[in-house]
Amino acid sequence: MAKEIWGRITKYLFNGMITILPLLVTLWLLIFIFTFADNFLGSYITDIFGISIPGQGILLTLLIFFVVGFLTTHLFGKQILGQGEKILYKLPVVNTIYSSVKQVNELLFLQKETKAFRKVCAVEYPRKGVWAIGFVTGNGPEDIAEATKTDLYTVFVPTSPTPATGYVVAFPKKDVIMLDMRLEDAVKLLVSGGVLSPKKRQIQQIES
Repeated sequence: MAKEIWGRITKYLFNGMITILPLLVTLWLLIFIFTFADNFLGSYITDIFGISIPGQGILLTLLIFFVVGFLTTHLFGKQILGQGEKILYKLPVVNTIYSSVKQVNELLFLQKETKAFRKVCAVEYPRKGVWAIGFVTGNGPEDIAEATKTDLYTVFVPTSPTPATGYVVAFPKKDVIMLDMRLEDAVKLLVSGGVLSPKKRQIQQIES
C-alpha cells in the first residue's frame, strides 16, 4: 500500500515538473534578459542624468526595440539600418561575429532558411558510430580538399541546447547523409535536447 502511494506521489511530482519546466525556463530567460538590460543600460542613465529608477534600463530597452522595429517597417529606416550593417561588415572581427549571430537569429526567430545553413545532415561525430545533427554550409575548404585529395563538405555541428555555438568540421562528401528535415525542426530538436523530434524523417545518402 505504502509503495503504491509513494509511486503515485512520484508520478505526480514528475508530471508536475515536466509541465512547469518549460514555463520556469521561459521565466528564467526573461528575467535574465531584462535584469541584464536593466543593469547595463540603467547604469548609463544613472551616470548621465544622475537618477536611478528601478526598471529604467528595461524601459529604455523596450524603447530601443520599438524604435528599431518602427524603422525596419519603413523604407527610410531600412536604408539607415542597411548602411549601419555595411559598416559592421567592414570591421574585421565584428564582421564575423555579427554575420554569424544574425544568421542564427534569423534561423531561430524568423525561421528563415539562411544561405549559410543550406541543408540538415547527419554525420558521424565525434567518432565513428556516433551520429550528430549538422548543417551543410558549403563545399569544404580548397586547401584541405587539395591536400587530402578528397571531395569535402563544410558542416557546422551545433551543440545542444545552444545551437548558436558548435564546431566547423570538413567531412568527405560520401560520409555526409542528408536528412529530409526542415532547419527549424532541427533547431527544435537541438534546443529541446532531443525531446521535440520531427515525426517523419527520411534519410538519403548524399550524391557525391
